[in-house]
Amino acid sequence: MSTDINLLLRKDEESLRRQKRLKIFNFIAVFFLIELGVISLILFLLIQVNSFSSTKEKDDLLRRMSQLQEKRVKLFVLGNRIDGIQEILDKRKDLSKITSTILAKTPAKLSIEEFEIDNKIIVITANSSSLFPIGELINSLSDMAHKKEIISSLTLNSLVFDEIKNSYQVSVKSNL
Repeated sequence: MSTDINLLLRKDEESLRRQKRLKIFNFIAVFFLIELGVISLILFLLIQVNSFSSTKEKDDLLRRMSQLQEKRVKLFVLGNRIDGIQEILDKRKDLSKITSTILAKTPAKLSIEEFEIDNKIIVITANSSSLFPIGELINSLSDMAHKKEIISSLTLNSLVFDEIKNSYQVSVKSNL
């Protein structure tokens, strides 16, 4: 019988050990749960802080993009205008080339008083002390009109002799 009693005591000791282990295990479990809660709270706060700064960055980025969008629109309009100008320049006649070609065919002894040019008409008024340079001018312009080189027609507006200046004045009109 005495062995049975010892066994009972052992069971009580063992039961006490189990209870002690259970208390330690419960304490560790509660500690880990509290620690897990604290870590979760810290992570939540870090995410919120990063989310707040990320929202600021997004807002700043959107603001800068809207400013760039305004610049993009302005550049698009400017590009369109430049293209329109280029189209106009391509369609426009090169009046400087026309002027230089006609002036190259003008005799040296002839002085040009007036030279008007637009998209359709050229009016030339010139003076000379002799009729020969005036005749040369009319002949060269007439040849250009026959060849349809720059001008398509030629009209003699006037041919006048000025007795005071002792010079002839001619005025011709031609269509481009």
